Amino acid sequence: MTIKQKINNYFGTVSKGLATAALAASLIFSPKFAEAASGSVEVVAGNEAVTLDAKLFGELAPKTNFLARTRLTTDYGNNLNPFTLVDLSYNLIDGLDVVMEMQFTPTDGFVARPGVQYFGKWNDFSLFALGTVSIDENPTGEIITLMQYTPKLSDALKLITQIETVTNFGEPGHNFSVERLRLGLGVGGYHFGAAGDLIQIGNEGKFGYNVGGFVKKEF
Repeated sequence: MTIKQKINNYFGTVSKGLATAALAASLIFSPKFAEAASGSVEVVAGNEAVTLDAKLFGELAPKTNFLARTRLTTDYGNNLNPFTLVDLSYNLIDGLDVVMEMQFTPTDGFVARPGVQYFGKWNDFSLFALGTVSIDENPTGEIITLMQYTPKLSDALKLITQIETVTNFGEPGHNFSVERLRLGLGVGGYHFGAAGDLIQIGNEGKFGYNVGGFVKKEF
């Protein structure tokens, strides 16, 4: 593959991931959603790769919420791994929702994943959990959790501790697991500190990691 082909492939793949999230947002966007929408952009630079993680979420209607997330990971050999998901959720009771998720990757295309999710917050600690099952020829189950503890250290400064886990499994057993660890400080809408992304693949748990630092902007 020539350098020109590699560049075209790189930016073409990036465009697909970003376009998926943008298209989903444009189909259901409204002025009311735009006013209430929130999001974040995080950049992690580690020993193996650089990752851009962008999120957009908000309320579409009473009890109905929207989330779009795109992760673009590239190693230092310019090998790109894009991933996009779009979630529509409807609240059943308290923090429990039913969810319809669409995931997109260049290899698998679009995959629908219905499921349920829960969110709870107790003072400075919050917990999010999502369980989905894919609708395709070889169904897989996936469990995502996000735990955060963000106590104030002063009027302007807070501690940032976060653990996000992803576990995917199917008929052969364990497909992969990911743990994303963050420890740092928050000032205004900015977070920064140390980051560690760990991954285990297959039933034998082949191990990999990307350790470095992160910067995140909330809006």
